[in-house]
Amino acid sequence: MNRSIIIKLVLFFLCLFMANTHTSFAQEVLRYNGSSTVLKGIMYRAAKEFNEKEGIKIDLKGKSTGFGIQKLLAGECDIAGGGRPLKAKEKEKGLVETKAFSDAFVIVVHPTNPLTEITSQQLTDILQGKIEEWDDLNGPKGKKIVIISPPVKSATYDHAKELLEFNELPQNTIFVDMTPTVYTKVKTFPVSIGWLSHATLMDKKDIKILQLIDNGNKSGMSQLRTMYFYTMGEPQGNSKKFIDFMKSSRGQAIITDAGFFIEN
Repeated sequence: MNRSIIIKLVLFFLCLFMANTHTSFAQEVLRYNGSSTVLKGIMYRAAKEFNEKEGIKIDLKGKSTGFGIQKLLAGECDIAGGGRPLKAKEKEKGLVETKAFSDAFVIVVHPTNPLTEITSQQLTDILQGKIEEWDDLNGPKGKKIVIISPPVKSATYDHAKELLEFNELPQNTIFVDMTPTVYTKVKTFPVSIGWLSHATLMDKKDIKILQLIDNGNKSGMSQLRTMYFYTMGEPQGNSKKFIDFMKSSRGQAIITDAGFFIEN
């Protein structure tokens, strides 16, 4: 046999062997998308510990609940996270929700703002544009209120809209691209007010959380809301492994350490 042919055959089988070896050792990947609150709150640590336990890498992306659901429906992720129940039309398309943990939103202002508490009615009036000046609330004198809002497609926005009964926010509202960014924006606007996840502010000392008064009851946060994982169909394969991991004692510790609450 011609020597050059032998060399070509050897190289061919060597390449084939290398390709098969690479495939057999390729790490499994679970693709996550969705809520930025879930992403920044628990997913980075959860992905690391899940990989250590199961040898499965999680590819992390996130922007909002609605964005994650869109990606899940498009087949561009395997599991999504969010802060609202699925809508009927989403369930009709085959999506399934699994309760994960609980969260609440808090009302925040710049630390120089003299205000310490606000009623749910006052907050509603601000978001409906009925109160526009801080003078009406004994806040910064002679200053207009600037609202810093989570993205419209976020569950944090939907949750506040449902509780505080507003339709559209005033025209001067500043919308951020991800809910946790409300924190950094409010820090830079002394006349602003915003709302975001309680867990996001776990270790933050440079922002003021207002006491929210609702029917005479004071609290630093709103009522709890359930957070979810979403899958196409019932969880299975690596998605189910991850959800089961989050329900384990190790996963529950990740949730509580981040400032969220265990779902009963």
